[in-house]
Amino acid sequence: HFNHFLTKERRSEMRSQLNLTERQVKI
Repeated sequence: HFNHFLTKERRSEMRSQLNLTERQVKI
């Protein structure tokens, strides 16, 4: 389903954002 794909993409984006914030906090 297209909606499912969208959710997957959004999840990936959120994950990358979380990683970015984690890196900033570590620094």
